Amino acid sequence: MILDPDPLKPARICGCTPEGQQDAAEVGLPARYREADFTRFWKWWNNAQASHARTLLDRVGDLEDLLARPLDEVGEVEGREELGKLLQALRRRPEHGIRPAGAEGLAQWATSGKHRFRHGWELWWIHGPAQSGRSTLAAAALRAWSERTGRSVRYVSVRALSQAIKDAYYDVRSYQNQAFQSVRDLIEPLETPGLLLLDDWDRMDSDIRVAAALAQLVDHRYSEELPTLLTAAVPPEALERREGHPLARLDDASLLERLRGAERVEMVPALKPWIDRLARP
Repeated sequence: MILDPDPLKPARICGCTPEGQQDAAEVGLPARYREADFTRFWKWWNNAQASHARTLLDRVGDLEDLLARPLDEVGEVEGREELGKLLQALRRRPEHGIRPAGAEGLAQWATSGKHRFRHGWELWWIHGPAQSGRSTLAAAALRAWSERTGRSVRYVSVRALSQAIKDAYYDVRSYQNQAFQSVRDLIEPLETPGLLLLDDWDRMDSDIRVAAALAQLVDHRYSEELPTLLTAAVPPEALERREGHPLARLDDASLLERLRGAERVEMVPALKPWIDRLARP
């Protein structure tokens, strides 16, 4: 703290103590993610994909041929510009085609702040199956962003938060909510961190009041233009299609549109979706 010579002026935080220097308990990161960073993640990912890398890279010529052929022969290629950028990056470093689709953009944003968000709000949706590394990648982004900006960050397990919200509503006899926290007590601290990671977004409880509280949290961060990371097993459109899913039952078109507009990271090699499209008739 710095004390002002004028006794009527308040003390202020010293600039040499960045806001982002938080301990692990304050951030909320589980032990397994506390050392996550992009260098470790890329190494793990490359090792995990080693057996498939050669097969994917061998098909790059087919993708280059697709872009080189006349439009009247192949028709309009959806995402042509995106594919062109990927192939250009591959010529410099082949690993760009093996890393998760969209992960390069996430890393650049977290480490340098450079990214053009199509829908304005800094929202990322990272999806992939269990054990695909989605939470580790998100934690690496959280850590890199905090180190770059010096601002506060928070990690939250949506599954655990859902249970805490249910306890606040229903705890009459089980006494699980011994701190007597209200839903407001649970949500309010998550509204203001510079960056918030909501892990396992698709595992929220089916109770409509849980969904409403989480929707309120996302709406607040959207209104305040605060960056947010969401992880899930599936893309947002898949949640909307699930019969009886609490987000769909909220009938909140604005929320669903914002989630669909998030920047995507899919935990598959960047080349794979394009090569899969080549195989379609």
